Order: sequence, then C-alpha cells, then structure tokens
Amino acid sequence: MKITFIIGTRPELIKVAPVILELKKHKVDFDIVNTAQHKDLLDPYWDTFGIEPTIVLDVMVAGQSLSSLTERAINAIQSYIDTVAVKPTIILAQGDTTTVMAASLVSFYNKIKFAHLEAGLRSFDFDNPFPEEMNRRIASIAAEMHFCPTEVSKTNLLNEGIDANKIFVIGNTVVDSLNLVVNNDNFKNLKWLNLDLDKTENYAKKVLITCHRRENHGDNLSNIIEAVHELAMSNKDTVYVWTLHPNPNVRGKVLDSKLSKLDNVILVKPLEYLDLLKMLNISFCAISDSGGIQEEAPSFNTPVLVLRETTERPEGVTEGVAFLVGSDCEKIVKKYNDLKMNPPVFTKNPYGDGFSSSKIIRHLISK
Repeated sequence: MKITFIIGTRPELIKVAPVILELKKHKVDFDIVNTAQHKDLLDPYWDTFGIEPTIVLDVMVAGQSLSSLTERAINAIQSYIDTVAVKPTIILAQGDTTTVMAASLVSFYNKIKFAHLEAGLRSFDFDNPFPEEMNRRIASIAAEMHFCPTEVSKTNLLNEGIDANKIFVIGNTVVDSLNLVVNNDNFKNLKWLNLDLDKTENYAKKVLITCHRRENHGDNLSNIIEAVHELAMSNKDTVYVWTLHPNPNVRGKVLDSKLSKLDNVILVKPLEYLDLLKMLNISFCAISDSGGIQEEAPSFNTPVLVLRETTERPEGVTEGVAFLVGSDCEKIVKKYNDLKMNPPVFTKNPYGDGFSSSKIIRHLISK
C-alpha cells in the first residue's frame, strides 16, 4: 500500500499535515507532492509541522489563466505518476483548489483511488466561490472515499447520489492542527514572529482581517476598505490587523488606500501559523472571507464576520458564531456594532473534536 498526498496551498498543508503525522505512526509508504500552487504562502509552513515534500512540481507561471494552471497541474501530477518508482494505491487531496481538482482527474484517469478530504462542502453557487465550487463538485465525482467534516456535508453528497458507504463523517482536521499548537503550554506566552504585531499590545481590543477571494476584488474590496476605515475611525481603542494576501489585486489596493494612514490599522504580510492562531485567540472578532478562519475561530470563542454572500460552512452561521455580511459597508459596520453590544455565546467548535486524523487513517489503511 502507498498513499500520495497532493498539496498546493497553505490551507491544504494545514489540514493534511496532521493526517501525515498520524500516518507516520504506521508502517505505510507515502509520498508528499507539492504542486506549489501558492508557493510563497506555503513554503514557511513545512517547517511548522516538521514535514517536507517528496517532490515539488512548481505549476505556477505569472499571469497564467485558470485553464493554463489546470493544464499544468494535470500534466505535472501525471508526470509524477509516470516516473515514480512505486505508484500510489490511494491519492489524497484536501479542499477545492485547482490542485485538488487536477489530482482527482489524474487519479480517475489512472484508476487510482482518490480520497477527498473536506468533502461535501457546497455553496450551491458556481460563481461564489469561483472556481472552487466547480472544483469540489468534480472532486466528488471522482472520489472513492469522501471524508466529510459534518453531517451537513454528508447530506449534500447523499443528495447528489454518492454511495453512503463511501462517505465518512470525521470532523475537520483544521482542529487537529490547531490543537497541535494551542495545547502547547507556552502558546499564550509565545513572542510574535512578525514584530509589527508588537504594536497590538497598546490596544484594548484586536480584530483580525483577511481577504483574498476573487469575488472580493475590485469594487467589493473598495467597500470592505471603507468599512474597516469607518470602524477604525470610530473605535480608537481597537487595533485592526489586516494580513495582506500577495495577490496584487488585493495587496496593492489595500496598501495604497487611506487605511495606511491610520495608527490603529496594521497592514502586514501573511502571518505564520503561530502568529495567526495567537491573533485569533486574542481577537474580539475576525473579519474574513477565509474558510479556514471560519473553522478555526470557534476554538477561540472568536466570532467571524464573513465577507461573503454565502458560505459552504453553514454550521458556524447556524450556531450563531459566524455572520454573513458580504462586502456591503453598511452591513459590515452594523453587524460589528451588534457584536459589541451582544457577543455570541459559544458552546463547542462545530467543525471537529481534534481527532479527525486518526479516524481518517483507520479508514485509509483498512482499504
């Protein structure tokens, strides 16, 4: 038996890493293939988990279209299959990126079992998120094993005609990764790796902001900037930490905005994992379009204003700890002020118990 993990982005590594670490406890051959879809964001995270890729494919070319990226990813993964000494019996990939979709297709073409981690998430809108909704639909069609984070995602797959015997509800491995770090006794006393974050100590409240999705480029990003500016101007006791995605459509526009002139707005490069979790832990709330943030924040009792019109993670919304605000300035500001007056009550993280990885490995090695 041999398992190949195909990883291309930072969220994929965060969620697959605990599965790899769990597999290391067993005598099973495995490879880690890094497509480097988000190379700059991904590279610092390998050391965080103490693992390294077997092979790096470097599928990214500046300015390429989604079609070109898909072509390069499929060809690169196929080349790995053609040249590796021992071919995998199972290929596992996580989520909904182009890397995942390409991995599912190459698995299908080569009659290799495809295991889809974080299966069954649906927004039911192919334009939001784009192209992720299509990517994960394709991955579901190709998959032989569907590892779902919740009963909601399982129901989505059943409604699409997926065999119930191929669906396993195991929680979300993001909680496993988070626990690896947070359960360290020194977590709360760790110094910031990004020294810019030392400035946060001067403020009573902290807010974490991230924004990267295609649907939040252009005018929508302008609206979000306006909302953050309004909040920062009216809450001088609060510091707003915006971690800037390297995409120039986001980074350049935010850096050139009026936010850069405010003392209580800190614009920083993407945070390393320890800093990100520590920031989530001390934040009054997060303002984000990130799926990972929606899943991680409940572990810290941190509510999330979700910068999207819909979400494939409805559990947080149902629990009353995540709130869909889209990119509407007025809606963002209003919901933020509502949270100040009426903070949500947290019970448990609806996305997992921290033991998802061991459940996944039991299913994988039994096949």
